[in-house]
Amino acid sequence: MEIDAEGRKLCDYVDRSLNEEEDFHFLRLEFLQRLNIVNLQVKLVQTKGRIQRENKVSAEDLEELRISLQQYATAIRDYQCLRNKKSVEKVNIQHRKLLLQKFFDPDLDPGDPFESHYSYFQDANEEIDPIRSALMRYLPVHLAFSRQECLERGKEFAEGKRPRLVSDFVDRLVRFLMAFTGGVFLVVPMIIMTLHPSQTKSLVTVSVAVIIFSLVLSFGVRVSNIETLVSTATYAAVLVVFVGTSTNGGNHP
Repeated sequence: MEIDAEGRKLCDYVDRSLNEEEDFHFLRLEFLQRLNIVNLQVKLVQTKGRIQRENKVSAEDLEELRISLQQYATAIRDYQCLRNKKSVEKVNIQHRKLLLQKFFDPDLDPGDPFESHYSYFQDANEEIDPIRSALMRYLPVHLAFSRQECLERGKEFAEGKRPRLVSDFVDRLVRFLMAFTGGVFLVVPMIIMTLHPSQTKSLVTVSVAVIIFSLVLSFGVRVSNIETLVSTATYAAVLVVFVGTSTNGGNHP
């Protein structure tokens, strides 16, 4: 009877999660994971010391060593996999704990057994650049959600929550904005330098434009350090060439 009651609680909890939650969560159990790794680590260190002292190893020792090393590597990979998952937001952790306590707390030891790090199954390193992220957050859901994600996450779509994936509309809109912004960064400084041209005005305009371009590139687009450096240098070179051309042209009567 007790086993049946426990099984019923498990089924009720899973049924509730399927009906009420799009994102299932799990406990990372940091203490137990680290305890397991340290235990295997100490065991291997002891084995290493014994072998070095005796300067010999038997077939049984080699087999035990192979198993222990495999367990140690597996424990590290498993722990790394769990830590790479996206963490549950702090404001939602208490709600997750209360749900677990509601179903299982009376059957567990006293204290706070569900105190742990909580994670989702999606990877934490799935990063989206700030521009796409902002559009996904503030655009209407029928534009921010892709058709496929609407079908897979209909509940969150109906509730107006933020999508996980970048839709084709958001992606194309960002591409257009980037292309338009690139044109503006080239045309506006050239217009400013063309009207009442002077060398001082041109140099100041180029300096200000390069600084603004660098800020937009650094905070608005997710690119590598090398890509940032190359893009800024290329932009500055284009403006410098225009300065040289306009200055030389202005010297002629």
